[in-house]
Amino acid sequence: MCLRGWDMLLLPATAALIVFLGTAYVRKKHETGRKEIGYKVSATLMAVIPALCLAVREQNRVSWLIAAGTVCCMAADGFLEVCFVAGAAVFAAAHLCFIGGMLCLASPDRFTLLLFVCVYAVLFAILRSYIRELGKLAALGALYVAFLCAMFSMAGTVFFENPGLAGAAAALGGAAFVASDTILAVNLLGEKNSRRLDKILLVLYYGAVYLLAVCRYLPG
Repeated sequence: MCLRGWDMLLLPATAALIVFLGTAYVRKKHETGRKEIGYKVSATLMAVIPALCLAVREQNRVSWLIAAGTVCCMAADGFLEVCFVAGAAVFAAAHLCFIGGMLCLASPDRFTLLLFVCVYAVLFAILRSYIRELGKLAALGALYVAFLCAMFSMAGTVFFENPGLAGAAAALGGAAFVASDTILAVNLLGEKNSRRLDKILLVLYYGAVYLLAVCRYLPG
């Protein structure tokens, strides 16, 4: 689709704000030791705004599903700081919304299945010991990984079928989400509490949500 004049202001403004608020969240979190949920949620809101604007403008299923996915991510950011299981459940709902949006853009095929199996196998090998530590929630952890891989596989399929900027943004967003969630599991469940890993995963996470939110603005 063609960018409108308002879009030329909205996209760079929200991108700049997500960087500013995300950086403020990381800095204040490590300086004060508090959770600083307001900064965290506000940064994700900067991805919600363009997604919702496009959904209101286009009034179609794919845009509304992607917008709903970003809203779920914003809600999950808050829940995750209060209750990990609740946050993970809302993130799973976000992935389902993104999957639904991608299904409106491309149909799953053998490439989708192959990508899903390969990525799931790699993630399961990396996260197997951490998932075991979840005890009774291990099955839910494995299911969450499946949702995550399905979202990435569908985003990759969108790019495979429509190799333009929009598909590339969706695929990169899906890949960044996989990477950020993997680092989160290692950092949190592995009790590493590494500040460096924390910063890397937040860069990947905010990048992922923003790319998925704005991919429909881009041509291709």
